[in-house]
Amino acid sequence: MSEEALKISVVIPIFNEENTLQELYDRMTATLETIAEKYEVIAVDDGSTDNSIEILKGFRKKDQRWRVLILSRNFGQSPALYAGFSEARGEYVFMLDADLQVFPEDIPLLYEKLEAGYDMVGGWRVNRHDNVFRKLMSRMLNHYTGHATGFPLHDHGCSLKGFRRQLVKHMAAFSHRCRYLPVDAAMLGGKVAEVQVRHTKRQYGSSRYSVLKLFRTGFDMITTVTILPLQTISVLGILSLIVGSLLGLHGLLWGLFQGDFSQMQLFLAAIIFFGGIQLCALGIACEYVGRIYIESQRKPLFIIQEEVE
Repeated sequence: MSEEALKISVVIPIFNEENTLQELYDRMTATLETIAEKYEVIAVDDGSTDNSIEILKGFRKKDQRWRVLILSRNFGQSPALYAGFSEARGEYVFMLDADLQVFPEDIPLLYEKLEAGYDMVGGWRVNRHDNVFRKLMSRMLNHYTGHATGFPLHDHGCSLKGFRRQLVKHMAAFSHRCRYLPVDAAMLGGKVAEVQVRHTKRQYGSSRYSVLKLFRTGFDMITTVTILPLQTISVLGILSLIVGSLLGLHGLLWGLFQGDFSQMQLFLAAIIFFGGIQLCALGIACEYVGRIYIESQRKPLFIIQEEVE
């Protein structure tokens, strides 16, 4: 199948999803055949230990539109997605999880937006079938991600997204290892849209994102987007200096006017004041460490979206 003829690529990371694969194949095929004559589905096996690989090989044998990438071990969902992105050849590239919680039948909704000129389209799971804790964590991450990236989407974590191929090529070329896909996409800019999609409960197995993994994802996202944790040290140092100075000034004035110097108060003020100086010095050092960290990621300084001939 020639690269130029492909209209759509769909990248699906897979880890132990043998129970859903046949239904995924049937629904994906029925959906894509209604919107594109030429398409490809890139199934990326992320170290499955069940029968997923054999099922995927069977799909490839009977349907050449399905491509199968097998990773050497379990790298995680994000690396599996980027592995698929690096091989995508379609004009539009979609991503989707294999657990069928988000409907493959909603891909045409995103396709219409990309055809209308948008560079990235995200799904918005309006009626989520998740527990209260997961919804709360998701809302907090969405709020922070929108604030940090300047892309205030309702649902950054939805597994159904669509991109123009040029955007995906740039994301696949990034060299930093700690990746958070909404942040990478936002960094490249472009016109962004969001459409409401359906969501249902997971039919088989359990979510790959445990409570610990959700917290880890949030921490990775914060440290990937900003050096805020390092800058917080400087803020704490400045606050300590202010508190120590005010406490010391209060102790001196009280002693001068009342004739009763509180040695404990002055001692405490000195500790807080000089502790603040140490934190400020550490904060300056952290600023340099943060700049080294940002430079080491080697993200492109700018992206030329189009050259007008």
